[in-house]
Amino acid sequence: MGEDERLSMGVSLKVIALISILVFFLIFMVVFGLTMVVGIGVGHAVVLVDPISRSTSGPTLGPAYLIKAPWVTAVNIYYATDTFEDIIPTFSSDQLEMQIEILVRWSLDPEKIRDLYNNYPNLNYKEKAIESIMEETIRLITKNYTALETIEFRDIVRDKVETAVLQELNTEPSLTGALVSFELDLKNIGYPEKYTSAIEDKLVAEQQKIQADFEREKILILANATAQEVIIKAFGEAEAKVIEANATKEAIELVLESVGQSGNETRIAELYLWVQALQRIAPDVEIMIVGADGIPVLIPTNSTTP
Repeated sequence: MGEDERLSMGVSLKVIALISILVFFLIFMVVFGLTMVVGIGVGHAVVLVDPISRSTSGPTLGPAYLIKAPWVTAVNIYYATDTFEDIIPTFSSDQLEMQIEILVRWSLDPEKIRDLYNNYPNLNYKEKAIESIMEETIRLITKNYTALETIEFRDIVRDKVETAVLQELNTEPSLTGALVSFELDLKNIGYPEKYTSAIEDKLVAEQQKIQADFEREKILILANATAQEVIIKAFGEAEAKVIEANATKEAIELVLESVGQSGNETRIAELYLWVQALQRIAPDVEIMIVGADGIPVLIPTNSTTP
């Protein structure tokens, strides 16, 4: 290999080494830059954790961008509306096991985020604090009610659970009052299958009893109405007879008055009553002949001789 070739090879190696250094530097700068710029989305906050100074700064709320040192860790925390849903086994005062399904919502107070992170570096405050507080509080409340009372007074149980859980969460030191806009929804109270079936049978029996009471009341009302109708009808008939009797009496008195004192007043009254009776029996008869023996003979005016 000649001198020129060695020089050419040496230059080539230097160029390659220089290019490698430049590429490495560019890669380092890109990575370094990316580790220094942090994007923060809407509803999120970032706290910066410096392991060298052992300090936590922030939070910085999104939307925003944040520049940090490469050795500093950016912890992204969602502080807008968050939820936690769980089914909590518990017992009533009559020792019936129930499954209470709840859904809770809350937001984090941005001013308390750093303290919350310091207490829960793994951000597991849901499992460590919220879940355990709800389980303990709900069990303390449900043991004051029988299973039937949890059904009958569901709204009262729900309000007491919500009030008690909220109070416990607000006074829990590790949460530092970070939870705001807290809402609790008691979605369902589950009972054992046999108990549910017994409740359904009881409700059916109660409905049947109500229906039977209604039918009995209906029968009594109809019977009373029928009795009243009979009474009114009988009263009307009796009153009509009284009116008719008075009218008959007045008519007889007028007849007797017209004929004077003849000594045959009784006979005249009998004849009048006969006439009235015959008018009801045979309204088409217009001629009546009374024989000597007192037997009346009826002769219809519209009759035809054979």
